[in-house]
Amino acid sequence: MNDMVIFSLMVGIGSTMVLDLWAFLLFKLKGIAPTDWGQVGRWLLGLRNGEWVARQDNQAPISKIELCSGWMFHYLVGIAYAVIIALTWGQGFIRAPTLMPIISVGLILSTIAGLTLFMPAMGAGFCGRKLPHPGNTFGMMILAHGVFTLGQYLFALLYASVGIV
Repeated sequence: MNDMVIFSLMVGIGSTMVLDLWAFLLFKLKGIAPTDWGQVGRWLLGLRNGEWVARQDNQAPISKIELCSGWMFHYLVGIAYAVIIALTWGQGFIRAPTLMPIISVGLILSTIAGLTLFMPAMGAGFCGRKLPHPGNTFGMMILAHGVFTLGQYLFALLYASVGIV
């Protein structure tokens, strides 16, 4: 059980860091704004009051607790996807990672969840249809989750090669 925990932390945190590096590079090279994790934190904290969809009219500055909550959520979701992989495919996968489980969770599941759960919750509508260019958003999400998937695979291989299991 301990190796599943360590695997999940290493793969989840590592792949989320790869995604963040990708977002940073896109911003620096192309000016594409990354996800505003402070707004995500605001949405999360609003759930306590029954606000299931992020309010778009709140212009107050993002607080430190909202920013921290958003970033923690971001990394916890990355870890959760690694947990799903570890629990579904088990020790055999942890010892010898293969691409299909990672693609199934890292690319397919995470993209579907982002488009059908996260985007509506953030006020962008189902699959981002309320955004000015939903097709671009859809494409960028698939690309970003592809980068996340690559990070998952590389960190899974690293974990297996280090021989922690």
